[in-house]
Parts: sequence; structure tokens; C-alpha cells
Amino acid sequence: MKKFVFISIILSLTACSSTPFEVLQGLFGYTPPPEETTVGEELKLEFDRCERIDRNRNCAQIAYDMVRTVKGLEPRKVPKGVVIILEGNVKMDNEKEK
Repeated sequence: MKKFVFISIILSLTACSSTPFEVLQGLFGYTPPPEETTVGEELKLEFDRCERIDRNRNCAQIAYDMVRTVKGLEPRKVPKGVVIILEGNVKMDNEKEK
């Protein structure tokens, strides 16, 4: 008798939902995996997160190390040199004035 009641409850729940599969997933505690993001999106998220914590940290390197670890990328040598990030409107020397 208990089996019949259990089966009838599950059948009534699946009849009311969009798909029976979704009801079974909910009953058994299924959580869908997170959306897959690109490396660029992950870098931006980690960089923004780091800057919200402390702007004086080396957020570019911290974000790169975190994304490399999470995505399983092979470590590469960090190139030597300086990267200049310009924000806003920048006029280049070879651009003509409009």
C-alpha cells in the first residue's frame, strides 16, 4: 500500500510539471553544473574580484595564476616587459584630428 501511495504521488507530481525528468532531479537533489566560461571571462571576473578587495595588489598576476589553476592550463613563463593599460579616450600620434 505504501509503495502504491509513493508511486501515485510521484506520478501526480510529474504530470503537473513541464517534464518528469525535472521533478525527479528535484526529488533527488540534482543541481546543474555551472555554465562554462571562457578564459577571458574568468580573467576579467578574477581581476575585478581582486581589485574590489585591494587595488594595491598585483591583481593581473593573481587573476592569471587563479585562472591557470582552475582551468588546468600549463604554466608559462611570465614575459618580461611593461604593459600600459590606458583607460578612456586616447589620441595616438599617427591619428588625424577629426
